Amino acid sequence: MEIIIKKSFKKEFTRLPANIQSATQVVLKRLRSAGTLEAAGVDYVPVRGQKAGRSFYRIRVGQYRIGIEYIAPNLILITIAVRGDIYKTFPPK
Repeated sequence: MEIIIKKSFKKEFTRLPANIQSATQVVLKRLRSAGTLEAAGVDYVPVRGQKAGRSFYRIRVGQYRIGIEYIAPNLILITIAVRGDIYKTFPPK
């Protein structure tokens, strides 16, 4: 699986607390080593309210959520934010 990291994700990642950064790195390692999102063993759920034909998911990392788009075999990391705030901007309209 190829992981594509958006500029917005990188920017938000640098602003996270150290413990969340390390937990996120563990999740990213699992994603890189897995062939599919299902095989990665991470807590992911499809995002409700998205347009038909889109494949947006969120991955849970403590109180934070990683917003991704999964178009096999590509995984696009779009955003990471606190659970209550991520849904204000994700999924993109």
